[in-house]
Amino acid sequence: MATAMMREARIHSAVAAAVRLAAGAPGVADGAAHWPTVFQVAMRELVAPHAWARSRRFIQRHADEDTTGAWRRAAMATHLRAQRQLSITRDTVRAMESRGVAAVVLKGLPLGERLYGDAFVRSSSDIDLFVAAPQRTMASVALRSLGWMSDDGAPPWHEAWSREGAEGREHLELHSSLVCDHLAHLRVAAPAVRQREVGGEPLRVLDGPFLPAYLAVHLATHQMPPLSWLLDFATLWSSLSHAERDAATTQAKASRVQRYLAWANTRAGLLNRVIDGDDTALGPLGFGRDGRRDVHSVVRHLSLAASVRDRLHVLAAFAVPRKARASVGELVRYSLARVRTRFGSLAGERRSYDASELATTPSWTGSGPRPLRVERTEMVSLVREVVYAGGALRVRAPGGSMLPTIPRGALVRIRGVPDRGVEQGNVVLALTADGEPVLHRVIAIDGEVLITRGDAALADDPPTPRSRVIGVATHVSYLGTERELPRRAPRSLSVAALKLRRRLARAVRRGG
Repeated sequence: MATAMMREARIHSAVAAAVRLAAGAPGVADGAAHWPTVFQVAMRELVAPHAWARSRRFIQRHADEDTTGAWRRAAMATHLRAQRQLSITRDTVRAMESRGVAAVVLKGLPLGERLYGDAFVRSSSDIDLFVAAPQRTMASVALRSLGWMSDDGAPPWHEAWSREGAEGREHLELHSSLVCDHLAHLRVAAPAVRQREVGGEPLRVLDGPFLPAYLAVHLATHQMPPLSWLLDFATLWSSLSHAERDAATTQAKASRVQRYLAWANTRAGLLNRVIDGDDTALGPLGFGRDGRRDVHSVVRHLSLAASVRDRLHVLAAFAVPRKARASVGELVRYSLARVRTRFGSLAGERRSYDASELATTPSWTGSGPRPLRVERTEMVSLVREVVYAGGALRVRAPGGSMLPTIPRGALVRIRGVPDRGVEQGNVVLALTADGEPVLHRVIAIDGEVLITRGDAALADDPPTPRSRVIGVATHVSYLGTERELPRRAPRSLSVAALKLRRRLARAVRRGG
C-alpha cells in the first residue's frame, strides 16, 4: 500500500510539474520532482514544447543533464516538423485555390500563433482543413495531384488522407463540418474565417465566436485527449473578454453544444487549479495511482447531448456510422473492423506514466517558420545542431544591416554549408570573434578567411575564419512572400540614402 501511494504521489507531482512548466508557472517544489517522469508525462500529453518554450531556464536549472538534452532535442524536432507542416499546408491550400476551393485551416499552426504567439509550439501530427461539401470533389482532385491518397472516409464526412514524404508519412484530414460525424444532425454554421499570417504565410484560418465551442467539441470527441488540447482551450477562454464569452455561449446554444462548452470550461478550471498549485484537481481530471483514465468518447457524447433526441442521434451514428451507410457491404466491412479495433475500448482507456515502463529517451514526433524563443547562445547551438544534421530552420533577422535584401523582422532560412563550400556572394550566418551571430554577405575570400559585410553597412566586418560559419542563408520570407536570396547586393536608392546619412552622421561625430 505504501509503495502504491508513493507511486501515485510521484506521478501526481510529475503531472502537476509538467502542467505548470507548460503554463510557464513552475513552483519551487517542482524542482524536486522526478524529472525523467516529468519529461515522459510532458511528451505523452504533448506539452513538452510548451514547457521548453516557457520554462526552459527552470528545466535547465533543476533537471538532470540527460533529461535537459532530451527536452531540448524534442523542442528542436517540434520546430522542424512544424516547418515541414507549414510548407505542406501552403502548397496544399494553393493547389486547392487553383481549382476554386477555399480551404480553411483548423487548429494546428494557426492556433499556436493565436494562443501562444508562436505557430510552432503546438505538437500536431496532421493537418486539418475545412472544405465546404460542394467543393470536396475538386479538393480531392487537388490532393491527388500532390500525391495524397484517401485512407478512410468519404465526402461529405470526415476523410483522412496520407502520402509518403521526404521525412516519413504525412497526414491530412478534410472536414465539411465543425463538429464530428456523430453530431452531424446538429445545425452548425459555416466557419467564420480570418486571414492570418502564420509563420510568414498568409492562410485562411478558423475564427469567430464558435471557435471555443469547436475546440470543446473536438476535445470531447477524442478519447484520452492530450492535456495540450485542454491547455489550448483554457488559454483561449482566458484571453476572451466578457462580451466575447457571451457571444461564444450564444453560438454554442444555437448549435446545441452548450453542454460541451460548459464541460470544457469545468475541465479548464481544474487545469488552472493545478497551475495555481492545487494538485488535488488532478483526480477529477482522471489522474490516479496508475496514471490516467478516461471514458469512451461516445459515453461523453451521450452525457453532453442537449436532449434525448440528440442522444438517440448519437447512438444511431455510433451504431451505424454515416460514412459506412453507402452500402450493406461497406457497413459490414466497417463493423467488422470496429469489432477488432474499437469495441474493446468501450470500457474506457488507461495511460501509464510509470517511468520504469517508459523509455528514457523516446523518439519525438511532436509538432515550428517562426523561430523558437531561445537565448542567443542557445539559438546558435540549436541552428548549428540542425544544419550539421542536414536540416534547415529559419531565424528572425531583427536588424537592418542587410536591407533591402533582408527586411527587418524577416525570416531567413538557414541550411548547412554546401559540399562546394562557401562562395563569394553567399549570405552566411557566422560568429564574430566575440561569439555574436551575424548574418552578412561574403564579399571576398582569402584562403580560410572570409570578408563579410551587410548590404546596407558602410564597412567590412573583421575577417571571419571559415570555421566560424554556422550555415548559409538560402531564402527570406516577409509579408507572406518567400524568395531566394540573390548572389549580389541589389542596388537601391533608399539604401544609398541610408549609407549617405550614416556617413554624414559619422563625419559629424568625428568633427565634434
